Amino acid sequence: MLKIQNDPSIRFSNLPSGDYQLVLRKVNGFGHANYSSGEISFRIALHWYQHTWTWGAAFLALSAAIMLIIGLRTRQFKIRQLKLEEQIAAKTNELIQKNEELEKTDNIKTRLISIISHDLITPLKFLHLTGKSLLEKKEDLPQELQTEMVTEITHTSKELELLSTNILNWIKYRNEDRRLEKENFNLHELVDLIYRILGSMAKQKQIRLINSMEEELTLWQFIEPVKIVLYNLVLNAINFTREGGGGITISNLITTEGILIRVNDEGVGMTPEQINNIKADHFIISSANVDNRKGNGLGYLIIKDLLKIIKGTLTIHSEITKGTRVNILIYNDPAAHDERQTG
Repeated sequence: MLKIQNDPSIRFSNLPSGDYQLVLRKVNGFGHANYSSGEISFRIALHWYQHTWTWGAAFLALSAAIMLIIGLRTRQFKIRQLKLEEQIAAKTNELIQKNEELEKTDNIKTRLISIISHDLITPLKFLHLTGKSLLEKKEDLPQELQTEMVTEITHTSKELELLSTNILNWIKYRNEDRRLEKENFNLHELVDLIYRILGSMAKQKQIRLINSMEEELTLWQFIEPVKIVLYNLVLNAINFTREGGGGITISNLITTEGILIRVNDEGVGMTPEQINNIKADHFIISSANVDNRKGNGLGYLIIKDLLKIIKGTLTIHSEITKGTRVNILIYNDPAAHDERQTG
């Protein structure tokens, strides 16, 4: 209790809550018990934080905060778990795809070995035996037969050259360490280049090579795979067109999905079974080859392999004796090229 003179108020501090009685005594004069007294009752209320409801609310708030934290942590764990599951699923799918790709590659390599052992070794044996026969029996062979043998040697050598080129191209672009870069190139000029390479072969068979590509048409893509795809398509068309059997035409169509390149020939055509074999990656053994030579399907094998690189699609329309039309749809993104140039 604190008493301050000249101040009619009395101040208390640090009193706990509860009911109190203040007894006041006033001295009236001299003498024992000469005083007067009075009582004042008062109450000190509880502080807000001392109420039961406050503790209850605080407990509820704390419980809610704990539940919220637990909920957030649980949600984070679930999100992390879902992400891990997605990553695991993606890695699993990637491994499955790689495993399938490895199996396909292994099958392709097996077929490639078969092609090399048959379509390379057999012609090489023919060249060896024919050349040896010409050297040893030149005097005994009539001029007409010698000419026929030399012609056959020339044709066989050309076939070996083309087949070897295809095999090397396949090996070259199956190399996973190879890094290609897209570039902008003129498709009309590229077709002209391919026609110049295969022009002598077409000329020997009196086959016309027609370039109907738009002269100013450009493509933003990997040029080497596109060139090899078109090279193989033209080569197939020449091999399966009779001497003097018309022409081979390459044209284009601009679509919303990209550039459609069409290779049309007037050759012997293909059966539905042969087309299905091409789609299914089987060997293509064609009895329709006008030179009585069997096709091994390596050209289409390489075409489909390279189309994966340029993200292209292949469709074939053909009828026996009515020729073949092959469509190659290639995605073209000139905007990406423009952004790269300006960047």
